[in-house]
Amino acid sequence: MFMLQAASRPPSSQGSPKLCPQKSRSELELEQKQGLPPPPYTPSLHRSLRSSREQHSHSDNDETATSEDQAEDKTKKKKNKMAIFFQPRTSILDYTELMYQGSDTIRGLVTCFWTIVGAYLVSLLASHYEHNGEILSSDLAVLVFSRGKDLLLSDLSLVASTFFVVPFVRYVWVASGKWQPAFLDPRNSVCAMCLHAAVEIGWLAFWYAWQGTRGWPWTQRSFFALHTVVNWMKIHSYLSTTRRLACALRERNEIISRSLTSSSSSSSSEDDHQHKGSGRLRELDTVLSPYANARFPQTLTMHNFFMFQLSPTLVYELEYPRTPRIRWLYVAEKMAGTAGIFVVFYVVVAHLMIPHLERMPQTGILMTTVHLMGPMATCWLLFFFITFDSISNGFAELTRFADRRFYDDWWNARGLDEFSRKWNRPVHMFLARHVYMPIRENWRVYKASSAGVDVSENDTKKKELGTRSSSATPSTVGGFVRHLRITIPAPLAAMAATFFFSSILHEVTVVVACHRWNHGMLFFSQMMQIPLIFASDKVLWYKNQHALRNWIFWVVMVFFQPFLLCMYTYNAFVARQNSSLSASVLPSVA
Repeated sequence: MFMLQAASRPPSSQGSPKLCPQKSRSELELEQKQGLPPPPYTPSLHRSLRSSREQHSHSDNDETATSEDQAEDKTKKKKNKMAIFFQPRTSILDYTELMYQGSDTIRGLVTCFWTIVGAYLVSLLASHYEHNGEILSSDLAVLVFSRGKDLLLSDLSLVASTFFVVPFVRYVWVASGKWQPAFLDPRNSVCAMCLHAAVEIGWLAFWYAWQGTRGWPWTQRSFFALHTVVNWMKIHSYLSTTRRLACALRERNEIISRSLTSSSSSSSSEDDHQHKGSGRLRELDTVLSPYANARFPQTLTMHNFFMFQLSPTLVYELEYPRTPRIRWLYVAEKMAGTAGIFVVFYVVVAHLMIPHLERMPQTGILMTTVHLMGPMATCWLLFFFITFDSISNGFAELTRFADRRFYDDWWNARGLDEFSRKWNRPVHMFLARHVYMPIRENWRVYKASSAGVDVSENDTKKKELGTRSSSATPSTVGGFVRHLRITIPAPLAAMAATFFFSSILHEVTVVVACHRWNHGMLFFSQMMQIPLIFASDKVLWYKNQHALRNWIFWVVMVFFQPFLLCMYTYNAFVARQNSSLSASVLPSVA
């Protein structure tokens, strides 16, 4: 009933993209270094990328650097290990895309799944009709679509307000002249970071305050809070990436101006300086123009940011891999799938979740949690399909965004850390680019500069660094912080900071959506995963029990998700029951 309309057809029909010769990952990176545009989407490319990934890593490890150029290439490869590559890829559960490629290995599974969902939906509606005399409950629909015009206008204003970043970057960070004060220079790390943070915090506080003054029900608040966070992530990624590019642009302009002023002299030292400057110019040109058809600051346009807003990614790049054209039949299938999954989602929430939540003051939190385990897990799966399979792939097709790896095999996760990497890859890539990688790199630089030892050296020097740092006794707060930054490994510090930031972001979003704070239960439940992760890694027996860890993870997820929902909504339903009781008692007393 709600299965996406993807009948069996040959891969060359119905607007299926033509197959192109396969290219490995090393060939794609070589084309990127040469300034070639991103390759068009090729359905057969993802198979060659997987097979060539191991060969690429082995070839990198076998290379030996003997000259200065080879040493520079080796350092660049070490830096590229932390980089994020966008490649033409498909979603592994995208049934429609698999049909376009001529693969029907999961056709029966998808048909069986949605047939069972449709049969369960019919039985729910029939049961509701027998008990209430109506097929579908309309109470939640009235709540969802109430004040829809106000929500639509507010959401459009929210999206439109994000376009301020384009003139901000163009006239504050890129523009240079005598009129511009020194603190606006993006290379001034402290001032630029403070200005960057002030702009983002001001924008986020304004829209959170706007939501608090509208008096919306919980459905509108939840949608607007999530969309606000998504747009803030896009703003942060755009400003961070363009600030780094603006620093490279200003350095390039200064090198060119110095070379022009010293071109009249012919001393050997200045010739060597110009030779080094030309090499640096080539590096900066590669940064500013990774592709032939995209160069900073020519990409500072409203159209470029508009395409980034529509693209299903939270990490800004000057250009992405694109498909050759839009397949409108594919878009129609994703729209139909979105509508069908939304109907199922509505029926499960209205008929299986809300009645138990309304009876929670009488039944208690524990019994309500038990009743909600099945419906909550079902809604969680439906949310995954409607977000990452239907909406994300639909917008990717509209924008010709070719990298559609929005998730990995999260069902095989053995812990929250692995699940967070695989369940929501757009958010994972955002945290990796803008939280994990900067902290890890800065931590490593600080560690090397403060101890005088290169962190990339052998284990002997690392042991010497550990004994040296352990013998130091910090006497002040700054010394204690330096002591921690020297002794704690960079990956550990970056992972802990990423978990902390993600927990804060989740907690703030839930509090804003619910207008209630329940002592940070969601925050502490996520932060408690850090010691559990290290404990599972230290116990070798438990570390190798992959099936057991997967079972334990899913049991915890199925139970604690409805438990947290009950904890955050219990006071609201108790207050609603008390208000209804007082309203019914007052007329009888009068």
